[in-house]
Amino acid sequence: MYHIHVEFDDGDGAPRRDALRDFGFDDSFLRDYSQRAETGDLPARVVEVQRGRYGAITRGIDGGLVEIEAVASGRLSYETASGAELPAVGDWVVVRANPNGPAAIKSVLPRKTVFKRKAPGDAEYDRVEAQVLAANVDTAFIVTAAGHDFNLRRIERYLALARESGVEPVLVVTKSDLAEDLDSLVAQANALGRGLSCFGVCAPEGKGLERFAPWLEPGRTIVLLGSSGAGKSTLLNALAGERLAKTKEVRADDQRGRHTTTHRELFKLASGALIIDSPGMRELQLWASEETVDASFEDIAELAAACRFGDCAHAAEPGCAVRAALESGELSAARYASYKKLMREAAYLAMREDSSLERAEAQKWKAINKSMRGYSKERRSIQGKSR
Repeated sequence: MYHIHVEFDDGDGAPRRDALRDFGFDDSFLRDYSQRAETGDLPARVVEVQRGRYGAITRGIDGGLVEIEAVASGRLSYETASGAELPAVGDWVVVRANPNGPAAIKSVLPRKTVFKRKAPGDAEYDRVEAQVLAANVDTAFIVTAAGHDFNLRRIERYLALARESGVEPVLVVTKSDLAEDLDSLVAQANALGRGLSCFGVCAPEGKGLERFAPWLEPGRTIVLLGSSGAGKSTLLNALAGERLAKTKEVRADDQRGRHTTTHRELFKLASGALIIDSPGMRELQLWASEETVDASFEDIAELAAACRFGDCAHAAEPGCAVRAALESGELSAARYASYKKLMREAAYLAMREDSSLERAEAQKWKAINKSMRGYSKERRSIQGKSR
């Protein structure tokens, strides 16, 4: 087994820091790894996912870091009930090296946080399933460009997903040079949640980049999220001080961009911070509970608490504080409509998820029983021949 905390320098025997710690391998991951690992296994962090192939960072023979190619083991693929349980960028995994090909990922260590959305598809026909956008993330930079891309309703979705995931959201308004009134955009965004950090930047010109300093700490993992053309890749390159990701110009007619990032990938900056770049999302379906949505709209929750009746539906009940705020203009009709829409989606998701879990569990036990019947049949056949 490898020494996890330190490696020893062959020259003078002085202990040195485990290089994997620079990628976030802390004591909690160490404990989880130690409980699962066998002799010959290695801890690794997934830094790239492309069509069933994984790029991962692990230790080399000299104790330094090396990047390896890996695939999910047959057992891991068989035992996962959904795609959300397979490795994602940011995951810590247990791998077994293979001198003749890609390493095998044996298991995924428990995630501290997981940023996910409902997998795209028609819920009427497709199984309701989560899609993991990034795992073990500390902060989400929600990137939205000034101009046509700035959409408060979409930002509300991102904030609800961040709260559900346990990830700190930071709202970044890129292309600030396009804004007629940047301060107004930032004020509108800040009004969506107490304590929300929001600021504008112009990445190509380097304006506003100093605002990122509190989050660009060694070992902190950040994910960039936003729609195509929002400027995520340009922002990544500016923060890195070098060209890490491809960029393209947005279309002049609607300021929308084409996908320049085609897969999720983790990069390490000179500051020691880790940033996951992700493809632009034109579809952001909710994956959150009704409680999370309610908590994401604190202003509405506080108004509802002042209603005369505890079960007020904010329709025609007397003494409704929510309806009074709508009538006075204290609460915007657009924000309240967004709240109701997300609550409906969360309720529908919960209903569909329950039925999906029941089907998945039934299919799992059906497969196990079938496998056991085959084993019993084979055993009886062997016993018959031995007689």
